Amino acid sequence: MNKNYNIELDSILEELIVEYEKQNKGLQFYSNEIPLSINERITKKMLENFDLQAWEINILFYTLLIDKYLKSIDPLAISLEGLVFRNNGGYVQKAINDKKESLKVESIQNDFRKYSFGLMVFTAIVALGTIISAVYFSIEIYKYFIGMGK
Repeated sequence: MNKNYNIELDSILEELIVEYEKQNKGLQFYSNEIPLSINERITKKMLENFDLQAWEINILFYTLLIDKYLKSIDPLAISLEGLVFRNNGGYVQKAINDKKESLKVESIQNDFRKYSFGLMVFTAIVALGTIISAVYFSIEIYKYFIGMGK
């Protein structure tokens, strides 16, 4: 089971913002049904919109709380960080940005491998040239001293 809950987490933040907006528009006085808390309304919407279990939704709430995008779970309250995070794209955009960053790092690592191989070849050529010149000058010095003795 490999589930990605980014869309669901973003949906919870979005629904929480919508519920706050509804709260400030007024109350329904003559409703026949018992009013639900924000937590219950969002849980109900998440159950309707996504194939999730109630325990999964609770884990999502706690994940948002740990990430500091919720101030509390009961009553369900979004934090300023949660508002800013949601307006910046939320978990889906964060996953996209993380993927782009990972690709950049991988590209840089590949470039370093290429450059390090080139540098290694260059160093080998310089070392070989140094050895050849050392041998040549050693022979020349030997010839000079042998020629002086005659």
